[in-house]
This record gives sequence, C-alpha cells and structure tokens, in this order.
Amino acid sequence: MQTPSDPNSSRALHHQIAQDLTSRIGREEGYCDRLPSEATLCRIYGVSRVTIRHALQHLENAGLVCRRQGRGTFVVPAAERTTAPQPDPVMGLSDILQARGMKVETELLAFGLEPAPPEVMAALEPDGRQALLLRRRYLIDHVPVALTEVYYPPAFRAFISEHDARVHSSPRLMVDHIGLRLGRTHLTVDVTEARHALAAELDLPCGSPVMVMRRITCDDAGTACEHSTLLARPGIARLSITAHGGNLPDTDFVPRDPWPPAG
Repeated sequence: MQTPSDPNSSRALHHQIAQDLTSRIGREEGYCDRLPSEATLCRIYGVSRVTIRHALQHLENAGLVCRRQGRGTFVVPAAERTTAPQPDPVMGLSDILQARGMKVETELLAFGLEPAPPEVMAALEPDGRQALLLRRRYLIDHVPVALTEVYYPPAFRAFISEHDARVHSSPRLMVDHIGLRLGRTHLTVDVTEARHALAAELDLPCGSPVMVMRRITCDDAGTACEHSTLLARPGIARLSITAHGGNLPDTDFVPRDPWPPAG
C-alpha cells in the first residue's frame, strides 16, 4: 500500500495523493494513458473513495486528466494541456495585511464543530445542526484589529487541521486544502455595537461601533461553502471592494497611515 501522507504536513491527505499521482503520470506503467480505477486507487493508498475523488478533482483542475463518467480517468496528452497559470485565490485578511508589510499576529480562539446559527444553516444547509467554526483574532503591533468567525460544512473538518486553521486564510484553506474552485461570493457590510465580550476582545469601550462584513462564498458549481463574518475596530482602516465583471470582487482592508492611529 502506498502511503504518501506526511503527518507533519499542513496539506490535506487528498492533496498529498494528488501530488503523488502527478509524479507518476506519464512516467510509470499504468499511469500514462489512463489512471487506475477509483477502487484500485483506494486500495493503493488505503483511503476512502471520497478522498480519491478529491485528489482526482485536483488533477482535473490542473488539466492533467479528464474524467469520463462510467469510463474512468484519462491522462491528457502533454501537448494538449493548458499551461496558463491558475489565479491566486481571493485573499483573506491576514494575506492582505501581510502583503502591506504589516506584522500580523493571529490568535485561534475557537476551532471545531459547533451548533450552526440560523443564518449559517440557511446559507450552508449542512447535514445535521453543526458546522465547522474557525474563530480568529488579528493584532498588529499587539493592537487588536479584527475578529473573524468562519463557518464551513462539517465535512471540511476531515481536511483542515488545527494548525491549518491557525496559519492559513479561509480562501487558501478552501482552494489549497479542500481543493475547491471558487465561484461567486456575496458581501454585505454593516455596523453594530460592541457588546461586552466583543468589546473586550477588540479592546474597545462597550457600545463602540464595529464594522461588520459578512461573506458567503460558493464554489464554481454554485454550492455555498463558507459563511464568514469580519468584525473590525472603527477608525483603524478602510474597506475597499472592487468588482471585475463576473469575477469575484477584490476586497482590500487598508490600515491607517501612519500606523498605529493616534489615540
């Protein structure tokens, strides 16, 4: 049984299998014109069919194979493969701040399956009443900047470790670890008052205004795969959103210059 899994890797098992299969395609017998069946790959790697299908989806997204229902998975000839680079996923808050040269501290406040609030149930329609919650706080120069509360379908728990949740942004988790191709997203921006717990976490007086940005992200098949809420301190940054035709909008969280803000 082939076991490519590295227990120290932050990459999901299906992603590691996809990488191993990529190294075999066109180089080993049985991987040149057509890949082994899903059942055979399950035996080779000692994993479930769901994991193998996620791995094959990675290969198909990369243009290495094409899957034909009822016939199998076929290798795309090298001359016919598309070589255009894949676009970077939509950036998360930590990606944006780090790209601007800010030293960002990320604290993982909660990680695991939790009862899903009604708005999450309505958006994700998870099996059962639970969803996977990632709750994080972001600080710049030890100043609390924002909190994020991200809910995923409960099945994602099999592909995201606590380490992943601590160090990777939500878009990168969905693209690099779950293997999704992101489609449309829906954003709403509002303002709320910081109640006791939130005020303490953002180091604000109780009742202070807090910017709230909610995001529902769908995959390229239109299935909702993320319900995210960003809660940000007032007066430290501005939020910029730019749409490009039918593509996902670019969002930018621009810290005040100079940083930190006075007062």
